[in-house]
This record gives sequence, structure tokens and C-alpha cells, in this order.
Amino acid sequence: MVFVLSLSGFAVLILWVMNNEMVLASLQTGTARIVSAILNHLGQKTEVIGTTVASARFSIAVVAACTGLFLTAVFLAAVAAYPARWLAKLLGAGLGLAGIFTLNVVRLVSLFYIGVYFPRYVDQAHLLIWQSLLIVFSLFLWLFWAGKVAHAAYKH
Repeated sequence: MVFVLSLSGFAVLILWVMNNEMVLASLQTGTARIVSAILNHLGQKTEVIGTTVASARFSIAVVAACTGLFLTAVFLAAVAAYPARWLAKLLGAGLGLAGIFTLNVVRLVSLFYIGVYFPRYVDQAHLLIWQSLLIVFSLFLWLFWAGKVAHAAYKH
């Protein structure tokens, strides 16, 4: 029941974000800027135009789903619902936010490279491989937290 209530609360928050253009654009633009900075550091010549990471060879649009917002909300709801102390929950929230965000940025960088070098595989990589990997990663991250961090903190 706590999970459903937590998820409902996050759903309301996501609806607010989705209907607040300034907040949503900030998330998308911020993600695009980080991805572009990494790509430029790796030798690509990209620029951010709105919420799009663009180069002469390929462009990738950072839409709302590309921010990791939805998966992070489910992860945080699972952390909130687990019977653990508040400190363990805060650690779980931080672990989830950092882990999901980092893997999401890796995903976007890799999708850019796939678009440059193997453009016919972008859709499969995006829809089949990376979405599945993000879900599995989030599940294992939560299981790690629940088994190692939350469980240990709850026992003491």
C-alpha cells in the first residue's frame, strides 16, 4: 500500500513537471548540455539547440522520457515503501538518483554514437536494448540497496 501511495505521489509530481514548461525544459536542456559536454570531451563537435544535441553528422532530441524521470520515480517509490530507517532511505534515494542519471547519460551518449556510426540500429538500441537495460539496472540497484544498505541499517 505504501508503494502505491508513494507512486501516486510521484505521479502527481511528474504531472506537475510535465505541465510546467520551465521545469521540464530545464530538465531536458540540462541533460542535453551534460551529454553534449561529454561528447565534446570525447572529440565530437556538438552543440545544444533547445533540447537537442546536434552535430553535422547526427542529432538526438532529449524528450521528457530521456531524462530518467519516470524510472527514477518508480525507484524512489520502491525505496519509500521498503521498511527501512530514514537514513537508509535517503541513501537509497541518492544511490538511485545518481545511478539512474549516470546510466541514462551513458545511454544517450551511446545512442549518439550509434546514430553516427550505425544509424539503422538507433531504434533497436533505443527501444529494445537501452530501455530494458535501464529497467534491469534499476531493479538490481534497488535489490542491492534493499539487501545491503537498508537491511543492514534496519538491523542496528
